[in-house]
Amino acid sequence: MKAKHGQSFFDLVLQSTGSIENAFAVSLLNGLSLSDPLFIDQELLPSGKADLSIVELWSEKNLPSTAITNENHELIIPDDGIGAMIIEKTFIIR
Repeated sequence: MKAKHGQSFFDLVLQSTGSIENAFAVSLLNGLSLSDPLFIDQELLPSGKADLSIVELWSEKNLPSTAITNENHELIIPDDGIGAMIIEKTFIIR
């Protein structure tokens, strides 16, 4: 399995094995820490018991991607609640 843009180690574990419980087995097999950042096209070997019903949910157009970097962390709008909202500034309908 190859890492895509924005994917974390746990995303790849879930995508390839269908269970986050395999994270330690995958990290040992690949010599990585659970918190190591991944590079685009970095290859990891899957390990552990696969849950095929979950693995089948993922496709090239529907992949888990939860890695947040310092660059895109600033793009997240803080949720300060209704008392701090300003119309057309922080009051955004999503």
